[in-house]
Amino acid sequence: MVENDRVVSRHSGVVGKMDRQTPMLRSAIHELNFNPVWHLPPTVIEKDLVPKGQEMARKGQDVLAKFHIDAYGGDGKKLNSTKINWSSAAVRGLTYRQQPGPDNPLGFVKINFHNNYSVYMHDSPSQSLFGRNFRAASSGCVRIQGVEQVAAWLVQDQGWSQERVLEMKKSGERLDVRLKRPVPLYFVYITAWATEDGVIQFRRDLYNKDGVGPTASAY
Repeated sequence: MVENDRVVSRHSGVVGKMDRQTPMLRSAIHELNFNPVWHLPPTVIEKDLVPKGQEMARKGQDVLAKFHIDAYGGDGKKLNSTKINWSSAAVRGLTYRQQPGPDNPLGFVKINFHNNYSVYMHDSPSQSLFGRNFRAASSGCVRIQGVEQVAAWLVQDQGWSQERVLEMKKSGERLDVRLKRPVPLYFVYITAWATEDGVIQFRRDLYNKDGVGPTASAY
């Protein structure tokens, strides 16, 4: 987080896997969703939910019941999860939503910004991921460590404190908060930089982007 051209807080993140890379982009944060409903994106449905549904169905188990996910048909009506045929191509055309709760991958807050990639930033119930050196484990969105502090910082000029944010986490109340002043956001890909004390930092080239492009090819 940056104020007056100075970094005021740093937070570890979990980014997209190699086959679901987090994009580079420029946007502005405009909204927070506290205790959000997760609308499963097509990539997750195709690569995660359907294979898991097929695997569990062979064992006589219900993937939707296990993960508290609801399925809806084209008419918007909720379907009986026990009647879904996971071997049918039709399952890929259904709408899936997961209600707020401890199993929701978005955690207790989702941070929205306009972009063409359907990505956003959010909390995570899997806090152990932030302790890893290699943190490419998402489907393209960015999970933020210490997201409570980030959320409070984003809406501090609207009367919010970190204590109020933590109350939202504890209560489980659904609430959408639109920022009065959108906050600029940049996703950049950097594997080497210098700190203020002159120390050079290097990080793993997760997406194999170093050495790619007109600037790199000139050397």
